[in-house]
Amino acid sequence: MGRLDEFFKSLGEKRRKRSELDVLEEIEGLIGIGEIEQAVELVGEIEGESNRFLALRMILRSIMERLTELKRSEGEADTGFENMRETVKTLIPLVNSLINPRYRAILLGDLAVLFYHLNDELNGDIALRTAINLAKESADIIRDILMGLVNAGLLRKAGYAMKMVREPEKLDVVLVHLAEMFYRAGDVQRAKLIIEHISNPFHRAMALYYLAEVEGERNREGALKILDAAFKIADKVEDPDARFELMLKLYDLKYALLGKALTLEDILSRREAPPQ
Repeated sequence: MGRLDEFFKSLGEKRRKRSELDVLEEIEGLIGIGEIEQAVELVGEIEGESNRFLALRMILRSIMERLTELKRSEGEADTGFENMRETVKTLIPLVNSLINPRYRAILLGDLAVLFYHLNDELNGDIALRTAINLAKESADIIRDILMGLVNAGLLRKAGYAMKMVREPEKLDVVLVHLAEMFYRAGDVQRAKLIIEHISNPFHRAMALYYLAEVEGERNREGALKILDAAFKIADKVEDPDARFELMLKLYDLKYALLGKALTLEDILSRREAPPQ
Protein backbone atom coordinates (compact mmCIF):
# COMPACT_ATOMS: atom_id res chain seq x y z
CA MET A 1 0.00 0.00 0.00
CA GLY A 2 2.96 2.29 0.55
CA ARG A 3 3.72 2.55 -3.15
CA LEU A 4 0.07 3.12 -3.99
CA ASP A 5 -0.08 5.91 -1.44
CA GLU A 6 2.95 7.56 -3.02
CA PHE A 7 1.43 7.15 -6.48
CA PHE A 8 -1.87 8.80 -5.55
CA LYS A 9 -0.02 11.47 -3.62
CA SER A 10 2.02 12.33 -6.72
CA LEU A 11 -1.18 12.52 -8.77
CA GLY A 12 -2.61 14.96 -6.27
CA GLU A 13 0.51 17.11 -6.45
CA LYS A 14 0.29 17.23 -10.23
CA ARG A 15 -3.33 18.32 -10.03
CA ARG A 16 -2.42 21.04 -7.54
CA LYS A 17 0.45 22.33 -9.67
CA ARG A 18 -0.29 25.83 -10.89
CA SER A 19 -0.44 26.70 -14.53
CA GLU A 20 2.35 28.85 -15.92
CA LEU A 21 -0.20 31.56 -16.62
CA ASP A 22 -0.99 31.68 -12.90
CA VAL A 23 2.72 31.96 -12.12
CA LEU A 24 3.13 34.76 -14.66
CA GLU A 25 0.20 36.63 -13.16
CA GLU A 26 1.69 36.30 -9.67
CA ILE A 27 5.06 37.54 -10.94
CA GLU A 28 3.33 40.51 -12.52
CA GLY A 29 1.53 41.21 -9.25
CA LEU A 30 4.73 41.03 -7.21
CA ILE A 31 6.48 43.36 -9.62
CA GLY A 32 3.60 45.79 -9.25
CA ILE A 33 4.14 46.07 -5.50
CA GLY A 34 7.93 46.21 -5.76
CA GLU A 35 8.67 42.66 -4.59
CA ILE A 36 11.18 41.93 -7.33
CA GLU A 37 13.20 39.37 -5.37
CA GLN A 38 10.09 37.25 -4.77
CA ALA A 39 9.19 37.54 -8.43
CA VAL A 40 12.63 36.21 -9.38
CA GLU A 41 12.16 33.19 -7.11
CA LEU A 42 9.01 32.21 -8.99
CA VAL A 43 10.71 32.10 -12.40
CA GLY A 44 12.02 28.62 -11.60
CA GLU A 45 8.45 27.30 -11.65
CA ILE A 46 8.13 28.18 -15.33
CA GLU A 47 9.35 25.55 -17.77
CA GLY A 48 8.10 26.91 -21.09
CA GLU A 49 10.75 28.89 -22.97
CA SER A 50 8.46 31.67 -24.16
CA ASN A 51 6.81 32.05 -20.75
CA ARG A 52 10.14 32.12 -18.95
CA PHE A 53 11.39 34.71 -21.44
CA LEU A 54 8.30 36.83 -20.81
CA ALA A 55 8.73 36.60 -17.04
CA LEU A 56 12.39 37.57 -17.19
CA ARG A 57 11.68 40.46 -19.56
CA MET A 58 9.07 41.84 -17.16
CA ILE A 59 11.48 41.54 -14.25
CA LEU A 60 14.35 43.20 -16.11
CA ARG A 61 12.17 46.12 -17.12
CA SER A 62 10.91 46.55 -13.57
CA ILE A 63 14.49 46.59 -12.29
CA MET A 64 15.38 49.31 -14.79
CA GLU A 65 12.43 51.37 -13.57
CA ARG A 66 13.53 50.81 -9.98
CA LEU A 67 17.07 51.93 -10.82
CA THR A 68 15.71 55.11 -12.33
CA GLU A 69 13.83 55.79 -9.10
CA LEU A 70 16.93 55.10 -6.98
CA LYS A 71 18.96 57.60 -8.95
CA ARG A 72 16.45 60.28 -8.00
CA SER A 73 16.58 59.45 -4.27
CA GLU A 74 20.06 60.28 -2.98
CA GLY A 75 19.68 58.71 0.46
CA GLU A 76 18.69 55.22 -0.69
CA ALA A 77 20.86 55.07 -3.79
CA ASP A 78 24.00 53.35 -2.43
CA THR A 79 22.24 50.60 -0.49
CA GLY A 80 19.60 50.16 -3.15
CA PHE A 81 22.19 49.85 -5.92
CA GLU A 82 24.09 47.14 -4.05
CA ASN A 83 20.93 45.13 -3.40
CA MET A 84 19.84 45.55 -6.99
CA ARG A 85 23.24 44.44 -8.27
CA GLU A 86 22.93 41.17 -6.37
CA THR A 87 19.40 40.65 -7.66
CA VAL A 88 20.54 41.20 -11.24
CA LYS A 89 23.35 38.66 -10.80
CA THR A 90 20.82 36.00 -9.76
CA LEU A 91 19.14 36.45 -13.14
CA ILE A 92 22.21 35.34 -15.11
CA PRO A 93 21.70 31.56 -14.69
CA LEU A 94 17.98 31.95 -15.37
CA VAL A 95 18.69 33.78 -18.61
CA ASN A 96 21.34 31.24 -19.61
CA SER A 97 18.88 28.41 -18.96
CA LEU A 98 17.01 29.42 -22.11
CA ILE A 99 17.85 27.37 -25.19
CA ASN A 100 16.48 29.79 -27.78
CA PRO A 101 19.44 32.00 -28.82
CA ARG A 102 17.17 34.91 -29.76
CA TYR A 103 15.59 34.97 -26.31
CA ARG A 104 18.98 34.79 -24.61
CA ALA A 105 20.45 37.51 -26.82
CA ILE A 106 17.60 39.93 -26.07
CA LEU A 107 17.73 39.32 -22.32
CA LEU A 108 21.52 39.49 -22.16
CA GLY A 109 21.36 42.80 -23.99
CA ASP A 110 18.99 44.06 -21.29
CA LEU A 111 21.25 42.65 -18.58
CA ALA A 112 24.25 44.44 -20.07
CA VAL A 113 22.46 47.79 -19.85
CA LEU A 114 21.53 47.09 -16.22
CA PHE A 115 25.09 46.14 -15.28
CA TYR A 116 26.45 49.30 -16.89
CA HIS A 117 23.98 51.41 -14.93
CA LEU A 118 25.06 49.56 -11.79
CA ASN A 119 28.71 50.43 -12.54
CA ASP A 120 29.54 46.75 -13.09
CA GLU A 121 31.39 47.12 -16.37
CA LEU A 122 32.95 43.65 -16.31
CA ASN A 123 29.65 41.79 -16.16
CA GLY A 124 28.14 44.31 -18.54
CA ASP A 125 30.82 43.63 -21.15
CA ILE A 126 30.45 39.86 -20.73
CA ALA A 127 26.69 40.04 -21.15
CA LEU A 128 26.97 42.36 -24.16
CA ARG A 129 29.62 40.24 -25.88
CA THR A 130 27.55 37.10 -25.40
CA ALA A 131 24.41 38.83 -26.65
CA ILE A 132 26.11 39.99 -29.85
CA ASN A 133 27.55 36.52 -30.48
CA LEU A 134 24.14 34.90 -30.03
CA ALA A 135 22.48 37.45 -32.32
CA LYS A 136 24.98 37.05 -35.15
CA GLU A 137 22.34 35.65 -37.53
CA SER A 138 19.60 38.10 -36.53
CA ALA A 139 19.98 41.69 -37.70
CA ASP A 140 16.78 42.68 -35.89
CA ILE A 141 18.16 41.51 -32.54
CA ILE A 142 21.44 43.35 -33.14
CA ARG A 143 19.40 46.47 -33.88
CA ASP A 144 17.42 46.07 -30.65
CA ILE A 145 20.59 45.57 -28.60
CA LEU A 146 22.19 48.68 -30.09
CA MET A 147 18.97 50.63 -29.58
CA GLY A 148 18.89 49.64 -25.93
CA LEU A 149 22.41 50.95 -25.43
CA VAL A 150 21.81 54.17 -27.34
CA ASN A 151 18.52 54.90 -25.58
CA ALA A 152 20.25 54.35 -22.25
CA GLY A 153 22.85 56.96 -23.19
CA LEU A 154 25.59 54.33 -23.45
CA LEU A 155 26.99 55.55 -26.77
CA ARG A 156 30.53 54.37 -26.04
CA LYS A 157 29.25 50.87 -25.31
CA ALA A 158 27.12 50.99 -28.45
CA GLY A 159 30.31 51.66 -30.40
CA TYR A 160 31.97 48.78 -28.57
CA ALA A 161 29.09 46.50 -29.57
CA MET A 162 29.33 47.57 -33.21
CA LYS A 163 32.96 46.49 -33.34
CA MET A 164 31.98 43.03 -32.13
CA VAL A 165 29.57 42.36 -34.99
CA ARG A 166 31.48 39.97 -37.24
CA GLU A 167 29.57 40.72 -40.44
CA PRO A 168 30.08 44.42 -41.32
CA GLU A 169 27.48 44.22 -44.10
CA LYS A 170 24.78 43.12 -41.67
CA LEU A 171 25.77 45.80 -39.18
CA ASP A 172 25.70 48.48 -41.87
CA VAL A 173 22.12 47.57 -42.80
CA VAL A 174 21.11 47.87 -39.15
CA LEU A 175 22.87 51.21 -38.76
CA VAL A 176 21.18 52.66 -41.83
CA HIS A 177 17.77 52.07 -40.27
CA LEU A 178 18.91 53.35 -36.88
CA ALA A 179 20.25 56.56 -38.42
CA GLU A 180 16.98 57.20 -40.24
CA MET A 181 14.96 56.50 -37.11
CA PHE A 182 16.95 58.93 -34.95
CA TYR A 183 16.96 61.61 -37.64
CA ARG A 184 13.22 61.30 -38.10
CA ALA A 185 12.84 61.71 -34.33
CA GLY A 186 14.88 64.91 -34.47
CA ASP A 187 18.04 63.47 -32.91
CA VAL A 188 20.44 64.70 -35.59
CA GLN A 189 23.58 64.25 -33.49
CA ARG A 190 22.97 60.55 -32.85
CA ALA A 191 22.04 59.97 -36.48
CA LYS A 192 25.33 61.51 -37.65
CA LEU A 193 27.29 59.52 -35.08
CA ILE A 194 25.72 56.29 -36.30
CA ILE A 195 26.47 57.10 -39.95
CA GLU A 196 30.14 57.54 -39.06
CA HIS A 197 30.20 53.86 -38.05
CA ILE A 198 28.84 52.65 -41.40
CA SER A 199 31.84 51.14 -43.17
CA ASN A 200 30.43 50.36 -46.63
CA PRO A 201 30.14 53.46 -48.87
CA PHE A 202 26.99 52.11 -50.52
CA HIS A 203 25.16 51.81 -47.20
CA ARG A 204 26.57 55.09 -45.91
CA ALA A 205 25.29 56.90 -49.00
CA MET A 206 21.93 55.16 -48.61
CA ALA A 207 21.74 56.36 -45.01
CA LEU A 208 22.25 59.92 -46.23
CA TYR A 209 19.62 59.32 -48.91
CA TYR A 210 17.06 58.41 -46.24
CA LEU A 211 18.06 61.44 -44.17
CA ALA A 212 17.63 63.66 -47.21
CA GLU A 213 14.18 62.18 -47.77
CA VAL A 214 13.20 63.10 -44.22
CA GLU A 215 14.78 66.54 -44.44
CA GLY A 216 13.09 67.20 -47.77
CA GLU A 217 9.72 67.21 -46.02
CA ARG A 218 10.70 70.32 -44.05
CA ASN A 219 13.79 71.94 -45.56
CA ARG A 220 14.62 71.51 -49.24
CA GLU A 221 17.99 73.28 -49.09
CA GLY A 222 19.08 71.16 -46.15
CA ALA A 223 18.04 68.02 -48.01
CA LEU A 224 20.05 69.04 -51.07
CA LYS A 225 23.16 69.53 -48.94
CA ILE A 226 22.76 66.05 -47.50
CA LEU A 227 22.37 64.67 -51.01
CA ASP A 228 25.56 66.40 -52.15
CA ALA A 229 27.42 64.56 -49.39
CA ALA A 230 25.76 61.31 -50.48
CA PHE A 231 26.93 61.81 -54.08
CA LYS A 232 30.53 62.23 -52.93
CA ILE A 233 30.37 58.99 -50.95
CA ALA A 234 28.62 57.20 -53.83
CA ASP A 235 31.67 57.86 -56.01
CA LYS A 236 33.60 55.46 -53.76
CA VAL A 237 31.30 52.49 -54.45
CA GLU A 238 33.44 50.05 -56.44
CA ASP A 239 30.75 47.81 -57.91
CA PRO A 240 29.53 49.59 -61.09
CA ASP A 241 26.03 48.12 -60.94
CA ALA A 242 25.61 49.03 -57.28
CA ARG A 243 26.96 52.51 -58.01
CA PHE A 244 24.51 52.95 -60.89
CA GLU A 245 21.60 51.81 -58.73
CA LEU A 246 22.67 54.20 -55.98
CA MET A 247 23.21 57.13 -58.34
CA LEU A 248 19.79 56.56 -59.86
CA LYS A 249 18.12 56.82 -56.46
CA LEU A 250 20.12 59.92 -55.56
CA TYR A 251 19.34 61.61 -58.89
CA ASP A 252 15.67 60.72 -58.58
CA LEU A 253 15.42 62.33 -55.15
CA LYS A 254 17.40 65.39 -56.17
CA TYR A 255 15.25 66.00 -59.23
CA ALA A 256 12.13 65.57 -57.09
CA LEU A 257 13.43 68.16 -54.62
CA LEU A 258 14.17 70.52 -57.51
CA GLY A 259 10.72 69.96 -58.97
CA LYS A 260 12.06 68.34 -62.14
CA ALA A 261 11.52 64.99 -63.83
CA LEU A 262 14.36 62.49 -64.21
CA THR A 263 14.74 61.75 -67.93
CA LEU A 264 15.78 58.57 -69.72
CA GLU A 265 18.90 60.35 -70.97
CA ASP A 266 19.91 61.11 -67.39
CA ILE A 267 19.42 57.48 -66.40
CA LEU A 268 21.43 56.04 -69.28
CA SER A 269 24.27 58.53 -69.00
CA ARG A 270 25.40 57.16 -65.62
CA ARG A 271 26.78 60.53 -64.72
CA GLU A 272 29.07 60.47 -61.71
CA ALA A 273 28.25 63.92 -60.36
CA PRO A 274 24.96 65.42 -59.24
CA PRO A 275 23.13 67.69 -61.69
CA GLN A 276 23.55 71.40 -61.17
